[in-house]
Amino acid sequence: MTIDSEQINFKLTDALWEEMSEFEGVPIASLVVWDSSLVDDRLDDPVTDENRIYVDFELYLDDQRMLELYGVAVLEDETSDALVGLDNIGRALSRLAENGAFIQEIAADQDDSLVLILQDQENKRLLTPVTAWLATTWDALPEETV
Repeated sequence: MTIDSEQINFKLTDALWEEMSEFEGVPIASLVVWDSSLVDDRLDDPVTDENRIYVDFELYLDDQRMLELYGVAVLEDETSDALVGLDNIGRALSRLAENGAFIQEIAADQDDSLVLILQDQENKRLLTPVTAWLATTWDALPEETV
C-alpha cells in the first residue's frame, strides 16, 4: 500500500464534509482489512492480533470509488467500547459487508475526526471512527476481499 501523504486527511473540515457527504448511501462492493495499522507504532503497548483495537481497511464502493481508512476503531454503537481482536473486528465488518452494507452516514467526533456509520440491509450498524483517510478509485477488486 503506497501512501501519498498530501492526499491523507486527518480532520473533517467543512469542505471535506461536503465532499464526503457524496459517499452517503453508496453500497459497499467489498472490503479488505489489513493485519496492521499505521497507528501501531504510536501506541504505548505492543499490538498483537488478539489485543488489536485499530485496523486499516479499504472500502471498495459500488461506484468504483475506494476509501482507504487508517487507524480505525470499530464500535457496535455510540455507548459501546471498541471491538478488540483482529478476528472479532474482521468478522463484524465481514458480516455487515455480506448483508449489503452501505455508508449510512458521514459524521464527526468532538475532535472533528471522521466517523463513518456503516449499515447493512438488516439495519445493523457499525460506527468506525477514523484517524486518517484518503479517497481514490479502483479498477478491479483485489482477490482477498470480503
